Amino acid sequence: MKYLVFILTMVMVACQPSVNEKVYLIEGEAQGSTYHIKYIAERDENLKPAIDSILQVIDLSMSTYRPDSAISKINQGDTTVVVDEHFRKVFEASQQIWQESEGLFDPTVGVLVNAWGFGKQKISEADLPTDKKIDSLRKYVGFDKVALTEKNLIKKQYTEILFDFNAIAQGYTSDVVANYLSARGIKNYIVEIAGEMYLKGKNTVEDKSWTIGVENPLKPLDDRDLVATIQFTNQGLATSGNYRKVWTDSNGRKYVHSINPLTGRATQSDVLSATVVAPSTMLADGYATMFMVMGLAKSKTFLEKHPDLAVLLVYSDDKHQEATYKTKSFEKLIIH
Repeated sequence: MKYLVFILTMVMVACQPSVNEKVYLIEGEAQGSTYHIKYIAERDENLKPAIDSILQVIDLSMSTYRPDSAISKINQGDTTVVVDEHFRKVFEASQQIWQESEGLFDPTVGVLVNAWGFGKQKISEADLPTDKKIDSLRKYVGFDKVALTEKNLIKKQYTEILFDFNAIAQGYTSDVVANYLSARGIKNYIVEIAGEMYLKGKNTVEDKSWTIGVENPLKPLDDRDLVATIQFTNQGLATSGNYRKVWTDSNGRKYVHSINPLTGRATQSDVLSATVVAPSTMLADGYATMFMVMGLAKSKTFLEKHPDLAVLLVYSDDKHQEATYKTKSFEKLIIH
């Protein structure tokens, strides 16, 4: 469900590199988008084949765009699928955020995603779901209607329930790749997959902290207007927004991909984008999606209880003007 473009720019100041270490870059395609990995080492180890293999394994677990994936088979009603550890970890994290959000983050929203035309099959204006249709589909939404057994089997209250982990899986994938690099003994890197990032260590070649420029997601792609420039390490960052994945009907009504699971509606909240820095990219990814649906007032209340999250929200104020809200923990990351 998350269709992110590059709203994050790495900003680095050149200085003299160290004698032995160099910066290496790995790039490729992943999960309907691209990935970029920057790491520092004394030699090039050709890690791309192993990383591509990791991405393939995760796709086979949770990609709704692959008919042979575990999630696709489960969505089709196969009750014999034994899910892997990747699926289990994302399921458990989703359950946590679902509980914390009181149902506003819910990966069983798949039937609504499809109904509003944000799934694999696009729809025309004539196919927009009626209120009656939406109410009927809500029966098949709710993380309390699914369970993961000790034998790693999925149980669904209704066969029609469809999982969609796209709002959290890309962040999880960044964490997995980051863990792989750490296991290889690499201590300083940036992993970015479809805009979701995990940073570890620092830029030791230039003797600087990793510095990230957060672009204004409401501006055109060729307008590099930065909302903030921040520094952090050993944490994940994710941004969610409805600024790209949106369509408008003939009456000017806009429909966005951040669907409210409780109402079943694809209407924009007052939060236009959410940038989150958290202990893992998976959590940052899930929370960013949650804030999009939750809206500004509820998000502020939530953040008062979670001071460990560093969050920047771009929202529409009472005068329909763009405004920003930053938590104190996010302000501490800003360098200018």
